[in-house]
Amino acid sequence: MSEMRAAHDLGLLYERPVVLGDQRINITVSQLKNGAKEAVLDLVQPWNGGWNRLYDSVSTARKEAVPLGEGFLGIDSFFDPKLMTAAPVSLLKYPLSYFVRSPVFSIIVLCFFILSGGVDDANALSDLTPTDLAESIFFSALETVIFARIFLKELLAERNEILAENIFEQCRNYAADKGNVWDKLFQPAGDKSKGAIYAPDSVVGNSAEEGKVVVAVLGLAHCNGIKKIMTEGK
Repeated sequence: MSEMRAAHDLGLLYERPVVLGDQRINITVSQLKNGAKEAVLDLVQPWNGGWNRLYDSVSTARKEAVPLGEGFLGIDSFFDPKLMTAAPVSLLKYPLSYFVRSPVFSIIVLCFFILSGGVDDANALSDLTPTDLAESIFFSALETVIFARIFLKELLAERNEILAENIFEQCRNYAADKGNVWDKLFQPAGDKSKGAIYAPDSVVGNSAEEGKVVVAVLGLAHCNGIKKIMTEGK
Protein backbone atom coordinates (compact mmCIF):
# COMPACT_ATOMS: atom_id res chain seq x y z
CA MET A 1 0.00 0.00 0.00
CA SER A 2 1.33 3.45 -0.91
CA GLU A 3 1.70 6.29 1.59
CA MET A 4 -1.03 8.16 -0.29
CA ARG A 5 -3.55 5.33 0.05
CA ALA A 6 -2.64 4.80 3.71
CA ALA A 7 -3.16 8.52 4.47
CA HIS A 8 -6.44 8.50 2.53
CA ASP A 9 -7.80 5.52 4.44
CA LEU A 10 -6.79 6.94 7.84
CA GLY A 11 -8.33 10.30 7.00
CA LEU A 12 -11.66 8.69 6.17
CA LEU A 13 -11.47 6.43 9.22
CA TYR A 14 -11.06 9.40 11.59
CA GLU A 15 -13.40 11.62 9.57
CA ARG A 16 -10.75 14.16 8.68
CA PRO A 17 -10.89 16.20 5.45
CA VAL A 18 -8.82 14.49 2.73
CA VAL A 19 -7.80 16.88 -0.06
CA LEU A 20 -6.22 15.70 -3.30
CA GLY A 21 -3.47 18.28 -3.73
CA ASP A 22 -1.56 16.99 -6.74
CA GLN A 23 -1.97 17.96 -10.36
CA ARG A 24 -4.44 15.94 -12.42
CA ILE A 25 -2.77 13.05 -14.24
CA ASN A 26 -4.06 14.11 -17.67
CA ILE A 27 -2.42 17.53 -17.25
CA THR A 28 0.84 15.91 -16.16
CA VAL A 29 0.83 13.57 -19.18
CA SER A 30 0.16 16.50 -21.51
CA GLN A 31 3.05 18.45 -20.01
CA LEU A 32 5.34 15.43 -20.29
CA LYS A 33 4.58 15.26 -24.01
CA ASN A 34 5.28 18.96 -24.45
CA GLY A 35 8.46 18.74 -22.36
CA ALA A 36 9.80 15.78 -24.36
CA LYS A 37 9.01 17.59 -27.62
CA GLU A 38 10.78 20.76 -26.46
CA ALA A 39 13.81 18.75 -25.30
CA VAL A 40 14.14 16.96 -28.64
CA LEU A 41 13.77 20.21 -30.60
CA ASP A 42 16.43 21.88 -28.47
CA LEU A 43 18.77 18.91 -28.95
CA VAL A 44 18.57 19.06 -32.75
CA GLN A 45 18.95 22.86 -32.90
CA PRO A 46 22.31 23.66 -31.27
CA TRP A 47 22.91 26.48 -33.76
CA ASN A 48 19.70 28.17 -32.63
CA GLY A 49 20.58 28.22 -28.94
CA GLY A 50 18.82 24.92 -28.31
CA TRP A 51 21.60 23.40 -26.21
CA ASN A 52 21.85 26.51 -24.06
CA ARG A 53 18.08 26.52 -23.49
CA LEU A 54 18.17 22.84 -22.59
CA TYR A 55 21.06 23.33 -20.17
CA ASP A 56 19.39 26.32 -18.54
CA SER A 57 16.09 24.45 -18.25
CA VAL A 58 17.66 21.38 -16.61
CA SER A 59 19.93 23.47 -14.35
CA THR A 60 17.12 25.76 -13.16
CA ALA A 61 14.72 22.87 -12.59
CA ARG A 62 17.37 20.99 -10.59
CA LYS A 63 17.98 23.97 -8.30
CA GLU A 64 14.25 24.46 -7.74
CA ALA A 65 13.16 20.83 -7.48
CA VAL A 66 16.15 19.26 -5.71
CA PRO A 67 17.81 21.89 -3.50
CA LEU A 68 20.71 20.63 -1.42
CA GLY A 69 22.44 21.75 1.73
CA GLU A 70 21.62 22.40 5.37
CA GLY A 71 17.96 22.06 6.24
CA PHE A 72 17.16 19.71 3.34
CA LEU A 73 17.05 15.94 3.09
CA GLY A 74 20.44 14.48 2.17
CA ILE A 75 21.37 11.63 -0.14
CA ASP A 76 21.23 9.22 2.81
CA SER A 77 17.46 9.73 3.00
CA PHE A 78 17.08 8.08 -0.40
CA PHE A 79 18.82 4.93 0.84
CA ASP A 80 16.54 4.29 3.81
CA PRO A 81 16.06 0.48 4.04
CA LYS A 82 12.26 0.65 4.01
CA LEU A 83 12.32 3.03 1.06
CA MET A 84 14.70 0.81 -0.90
CA THR A 85 12.48 -2.18 -0.24
CA ALA A 86 9.46 -0.41 -1.73
CA ALA A 87 11.38 1.15 -4.64
CA PRO A 88 10.69 -1.68 -7.14
CA VAL A 89 6.95 -1.19 -6.64
CA SER A 90 7.19 2.53 -7.40
CA LEU A 91 9.38 1.92 -10.45
CA LEU A 92 6.61 -0.24 -11.89
CA LYS A 93 3.58 1.66 -10.61
CA TYR A 94 4.29 5.10 -12.02
CA PRO A 95 5.23 4.07 -15.58
CA LEU A 96 2.15 1.83 -15.69
CA SER A 97 -0.11 4.70 -14.61
CA TYR A 98 1.15 6.86 -17.49
CA PHE A 99 0.81 3.93 -19.90
CA VAL A 100 -2.84 3.48 -18.94
CA ARG A 101 -3.57 7.19 -19.41
CA SER A 102 -1.62 7.63 -22.65
CA PRO A 103 -0.75 4.26 -24.24
CA VAL A 104 0.23 5.61 -27.67
CA PHE A 105 2.72 8.14 -26.31
CA SER A 106 4.13 5.57 -23.86
CA ILE A 107 4.68 3.03 -26.65
CA ILE A 108 6.47 5.64 -28.77
CA VAL A 109 8.80 6.54 -25.90
CA LEU A 110 9.43 2.86 -25.12
CA CYS A 111 10.26 2.11 -28.76
CA PHE A 112 12.66 5.07 -28.81
CA PHE A 113 14.59 3.74 -25.84
CA ILE A 114 14.63 0.18 -27.19
CA LEU A 115 15.72 1.11 -30.71
CA SER A 116 18.37 3.57 -29.59
CA GLY A 117 19.88 1.32 -26.94
CA GLY A 118 19.16 -2.19 -28.15
CA VAL A 119 21.68 -4.79 -29.33
CA ASP A 120 21.19 -7.87 -31.49
CA ASP A 121 22.28 -10.51 -29.01
CA ALA A 122 24.15 -11.10 -25.78
CA ASN A 123 27.47 -11.41 -27.61
CA ALA A 124 27.16 -8.06 -29.37
CA LEU A 125 29.04 -6.22 -26.64
CA SER A 126 32.25 -8.08 -27.37
CA ASP A 127 31.98 -7.20 -31.07
CA LEU A 128 31.59 -3.47 -30.54
CA THR A 129 33.95 -1.29 -32.50
CA PRO A 130 35.07 2.11 -31.16
CA THR A 131 32.56 3.71 -33.52
CA ASP A 132 29.73 1.52 -32.23
CA LEU A 133 30.72 2.30 -28.65
CA ALA A 134 30.77 6.03 -29.37
CA GLU A 135 27.32 5.82 -30.97
CA SER A 136 25.99 3.87 -27.99
CA ILE A 137 27.35 6.44 -25.54
CA PHE A 138 25.96 9.27 -27.69
CA PHE A 139 22.43 7.85 -27.75
CA SER A 140 22.58 7.02 -24.05
CA ALA A 141 23.53 10.62 -23.35
CA LEU A 142 20.60 11.84 -25.44
CA GLU A 143 18.21 9.60 -23.50
CA THR A 144 19.63 10.82 -20.19
CA VAL A 145 19.29 14.48 -21.15
CA ILE A 146 15.69 14.07 -22.30
CA PHE A 147 14.78 12.08 -19.19
CA ALA A 148 16.49 14.62 -16.89
CA ARG A 149 14.60 17.46 -18.59
CA ILE A 150 11.11 16.00 -18.17
CA PHE A 151 11.82 14.45 -14.77
CA LEU A 152 13.23 17.58 -13.14
CA LYS A 153 10.96 20.14 -14.79
CA GLU A 154 7.59 18.55 -15.60
CA LEU A 155 7.51 15.77 -12.99
CA LEU A 156 9.09 17.62 -10.07
CA ALA A 157 9.50 21.40 -10.33
CA GLU A 158 6.13 22.23 -11.92
CA ARG A 159 4.19 19.80 -9.75
CA ASN A 160 5.99 21.11 -6.65
CA GLU A 161 4.48 24.52 -7.30
CA ILE A 162 0.98 23.03 -7.55
CA LEU A 163 1.44 20.97 -4.40
CA ALA A 164 2.91 23.86 -2.41
CA GLU A 165 0.09 26.21 -3.44
CA ASN A 166 -2.55 23.65 -2.39
CA ILE A 167 -0.81 23.15 0.97
CA PHE A 168 -0.73 26.92 1.47
CA GLU A 169 -4.40 27.10 0.55
CA GLN A 170 -5.35 24.59 3.24
CA CYS A 171 -3.20 26.43 5.80
CA ARG A 172 -4.97 29.68 4.94
CA ASN A 173 -8.30 27.88 5.24
CA TYR A 174 -7.67 26.96 8.88
CA ALA A 175 -5.63 30.01 9.86
CA ALA A 176 -7.01 32.11 12.70
CA ASP A 177 -9.17 34.92 11.34
CA LYS A 178 -7.74 38.29 12.39
CA GLY A 179 -10.62 40.30 11.02
CA ASN A 180 -12.86 42.46 13.18
CA VAL A 181 -16.00 41.22 14.90
CA TRP A 182 -18.24 42.64 12.17
CA ASP A 183 -16.40 40.69 9.45
CA LYS A 184 -16.56 37.48 11.47
CA LEU A 185 -20.29 37.90 12.02
CA PHE A 186 -21.11 37.91 8.30
CA GLN A 187 -18.34 35.62 7.08
CA PRO A 188 -19.76 32.26 5.96
CA ALA A 189 -18.51 29.20 7.79
CA GLY A 190 -17.20 26.11 6.04
CA ASP A 191 -14.43 25.59 3.54
CA LYS A 192 -12.77 28.87 2.47
CA SER A 193 -10.08 27.24 0.29
CA LYS A 194 -10.18 27.89 -3.42
CA GLY A 195 -10.76 24.93 -5.71
CA ALA A 196 -10.02 22.21 -3.16
CA ILE A 197 -10.69 18.73 -4.53
CA TYR A 198 -11.81 16.36 -1.79
CA ALA A 199 -11.43 12.61 -1.96
CA PRO A 200 -14.66 10.65 -2.45
CA ASP A 201 -16.51 10.14 0.86
CA SER A 202 -14.30 12.71 2.61
CA VAL A 203 -15.78 15.28 4.97
CA VAL A 204 -15.38 18.90 3.91
CA GLY A 205 -13.03 21.15 5.86
CA ASN A 206 -14.57 23.65 8.24
CA SER A 207 -12.63 26.88 8.58
CA ALA A 208 -14.57 27.79 11.74
CA GLU A 209 -12.82 25.03 13.68
CA GLU A 210 -9.61 26.31 15.29
CA GLY A 211 -6.49 24.42 16.27
CA LYS A 212 -6.31 22.41 13.06
CA VAL A 213 -3.07 21.02 11.64
CA VAL A 214 -2.51 20.45 7.93
CA VAL A 215 -0.66 17.20 7.22
CA ALA A 216 0.84 16.93 3.72
CA VAL A 217 1.74 13.43 2.53
CA LEU A 218 4.40 13.70 -0.19
CA GLY A 219 6.70 11.51 -2.20
CA LEU A 220 10.32 11.80 -1.06
CA ALA A 221 11.48 13.44 -4.30
CA HIS A 222 9.09 16.36 -3.71
CA CYS A 223 10.04 17.15 -0.11
CA ASN A 224 13.07 19.40 -0.63
CA GLY A 225 11.56 21.35 -3.51
CA ILE A 226 8.29 22.02 -1.69
CA LYS A 227 10.12 23.02 1.49
CA LYS A 228 12.16 25.51 -0.55
CA ILE A 229 9.00 27.04 -2.03
CA MET A 230 7.21 27.26 1.32
CA THR A 231 10.13 28.65 3.32
CA GLU A 232 11.27 31.12 0.69
CA GLY A 233 7.74 32.22 -0.13
CA LYS A 234 8.02 31.77 -3.87
